[in-house]
Amino acid sequence: LSLHMLRLLIGDDVFFRSIRRYYTTWRFRKAGTEDLKRAFETEAGRSLDRYFDRWIYSSSLPQMKFSYTTEPNAVIARFEQVGEIFDVPVTVTIQYANNTSIDVVVPVTDQVVELRVPTTSLVRSVEANRDATAPVIFVK
Repeated sequence: LSLHMLRLLIGDDVFFRSIRRYYTTWRFRKAGTEDLKRAFETEAGRSLDRYFDRWIYSSSLPQMKFSYTTEPNAVIARFEQVGEIFDVPVTVTIQYANNTSIDVVVPVTDQVVELRVPTTSLVRSVEANRDATAPVIFVK
């Protein structure tokens, strides 16, 4: 699950380049978590300290509030982390009145993250984490 979430945060291209780098560098040798982290950081071009600290070396889960507002042609999804800040991708599912739906992955990487999602039809409902991909505790 940790690797899947990382893939959603950094994107498929960077993720698979990182895996190839790790395999090529450490093939037939003993490697550890820090070596994997370095491969991901090199390909992503950024530090992943907080991600690894929270998801690999810690045992707590993120707590956050979710809310949304609707406009004529958009939904504004809002996430607010309570306590420690995690880097976590959360899927927002928008269900339309015509029984179609869309899923949008929101990279929640700050205390407050808002994302405006354009809509194409009348919105029936909006849910966060319906796919249960993110191990998050939602609070009121």
